[in-house]
Amino acid sequence: MKKSIIIILSFFTLISNAQKKLPILQATSSKAFIKEENEEKRIWYLDSKAKPDVYTLNKSVKPKSINFYTDIDSLKVKLKPGEKFNFIVLLNKKDSCFIQLQSPIIKDYSKSKIQIHDTIPFVLSPYNNIIFKVVLNQKDTLNLKFDSGTTDFLLTNDAIKKLKLENLSNHTFQLGNHLFENQQIYPVTLSGQGTDGRFGWNLFDGKIVEIDYDKNIFIIHTHLSNINKDFQKLPIEYTHTLFCIQGELQLKEKKYKSRFLFDNGYQRTIMLDENLMKEQNYPKEKLSIIKKVIIKNGEGKEIPVLTVNNDQLNLGNYSLMNIPVQLLTTANPARFTTHILGNEVLKRFNTILDFQHNIVYLKPNSLSNEKYTEGI
Repeated sequence: MKKSIIIILSFFTLISNAQKKLPILQATSSKAFIKEENEEKRIWYLDSKAKPDVYTLNKSVKPKSINFYTDIDSLKVKLKPGEKFNFIVLLNKKDSCFIQLQSPIIKDYSKSKIQIHDTIPFVLSPYNNIIFKVVLNQKDTLNLKFDSGTTDFLLTNDAIKKLKLENLSNHTFQLGNHLFENQQIYPVTLSGQGTDGRFGWNLFDGKIVEIDYDKNIFIIHTHLSNINKDFQKLPIEYTHTLFCIQGELQLKEKKYKSRFLFDNGYQRTIMLDENLMKEQNYPKEKLSIIKKVIIKNGEGKEIPVLTVNNDQLNLGNYSLMNIPVQLLTTANPARFTTHILGNEVLKRFNTILDFQHNIVYLKPNSLSNEKYTEGI
């Protein structure tokens, strides 16, 4: 009982410095919603036990508006990077749910005096996995793939069992000369073929990552200038803890501009979102079916997929012709509205991921004319 009182008092001490009087919303249902500017609403379940219950906004270098809705009440706030906002939702006039909205601090390692350019070799597998040797806790060497469509460190259940890891908190991973300390391990059923797990883009936030498929090297920069003019520049759009770019599907003269989740962890070409296809009247029924396959997600669930031929994909000024695309017969595994751009496409471009200026740079490489593989 004393521990609970200390926690509650600590929370009130925290919020009293930021806000003298907390706004109070009313609710009769534990199901609420959060909406960041033009994004879709996300479900948020009220929890009176959390002190506070924290929601972290997607990365943004500009102030961002956010709306919070209960079944009978709402509020809207605008947060600058690094700012927090606290409020209370009173559920059924008796349970106080303390909520904190926080906008993440913008990281930028270009401001550090010491420049780092860490070059790390990788293997591009036949399944389009970008695989690295990563050392866990300075003793166990693992095969992990870089997956820009996820965050943090994830290990398969089989790897966790083999390593006899009972505690999944406070681990150290070494990639090249980079040490990632105090890391939480998240268990998954499956990862890419030949790997023990994967790691996500957010580990390099505030830095610049260069992926050279011609040389099979991955370079982590704190500073980078004089980017070759042959690289196509595409702005990053952060959403749902991940990031997207804009692109166009094209059938004859008809163009379908959409956002694409930048996901080199997806092994195939492009997974098309059912909602976007409906909104844009994309004529999937008229396209010839190349193949029917079953794929599995990270949880091991089977997903039936149809592969059809699309005339063209445009990424900035670069185009890929006669590109096979996948049509889902289930809900989008990204859990939000977006097409998914996979590494069967992305490997055809040497890539710079600039998480300082929030730009993706793409330049065609020696794989750009390689035949598309099917049935992976």
